[in-house]
Amino acid sequence: MMRFLKAVSVLAGMVIGAGMFAIPFAFAQTGFWLGTAELGVLSLAVLGLHLLYGEIVLATPSYHRMPGYVRLHLGRFAVGVSWASSLFGIAGTLLAYLVVGSLFLQTIASGWTQASGGVPLWWIFALAGAVATITLFPLRKEAAINGVLTVFEIAFLTALPLLLVPHVAFPHLAGIRPENFFVPFGVLLFALSGGSVIPDMITVLGRNKRKVRTAIIIGSLIPAALYFFFAYAVVGVTGLATSEEAIAGLQRAMGGNIAFWASIAGFLAVFTSYVALSANFQAMLRLDMGVPHRAAWLGASAIPFLLYLAGFQNFIAIASAVGIFAFGVDGILFFLMGRKIRKKQTARRPLASLAGYGILFVIIAGVLAELLRLAR
Repeated sequence: MMRFLKAVSVLAGMVIGAGMFAIPFAFAQTGFWLGTAELGVLSLAVLGLHLLYGEIVLATPSYHRMPGYVRLHLGRFAVGVSWASSLFGIAGTLLAYLVVGSLFLQTIASGWTQASGGVPLWWIFALAGAVATITLFPLRKEAAINGVLTVFEIAFLTALPLLLVPHVAFPHLAGIRPENFFVPFGVLLFALSGGSVIPDMITVLGRNKRKVRTAIIIGSLIPAALYFFFAYAVVGVTGLATSEEAIAGLQRAMGGNIAFWASIAGFLAVFTSYVALSANFQAMLRLDMGVPHRAAWLGASAIPFLLYLAGFQNFIAIASAVGIFAFGVDGILFFLMGRKIRKKQTARRPLASLAGYGILFVIIAGVLAELLRLAR
């Protein structure tokens, strides 16, 4: 049971991250209930891709990361695309976590010390250094640490909406703005995806297909439920005045210490995902690129910090690019690998194939529409 809970916490902790704080703004722009419908559809689509990735890992005797599985099942032609997507996606996400995590740290510190001003470089270095220190531990120790942090994270993310619910104004939840239909798409893809740690889950659980599938389902749906309640509470309080990162709008609407406590919840969400993804990046460098252990640890720890110093510091721009490009490409590769594996199996599963095509259509159509919207 403890291994099962660790596996669930690894995936849930990976998924729940900084992207959730952009969801209320996106829902306010498109209409809360329309945004909720998109959350439901994309949650199921991402769950399907997570299950498909788990099936790919279980069907492969050796452990790899995404590019390694692509090389084995799709050949050399697709490997370059996979490497570009994986490196861009992971490096961009680590950078996004570093940027927004340092902002949360600054807000928490200002609540204690009444300090103000921009984010000092010290917070950036402290956050990157803490994650680097934790990822020095072996995977099972990292999973245990991440599991403990995820428990606190979920507690905060449950308590915050409960504190806000009494202040919800139902007119803020009304209305649908179809012209903004695709505004939540990129945000939700970024906030819901976390399948890169599925090989780690299987390392913890072993190759028990039933347990792996159940852990993936639970670990994927817990974040979706938390996102709904969080968006309901925030949009219900702030309506169209919802800020892009949610917290500033809450501070204006309610005052008091709301920004302080929301920043604690935000930091826990970001930190758990940062730790899990950094460990995954190191494993990918070691297993699929043959990078020595210490060099992989140093690269995964230093790259986001160096990118920040180079001037890439806009959280929303980084998150949008990762959600649209990296997840869209990975979704297509998941589908192609799963299709090839199932062709080799004797049992036909037409319903599973039909569902796979449906998921592929949703992902491609949404990515193209979002790209067109951003190009305007």
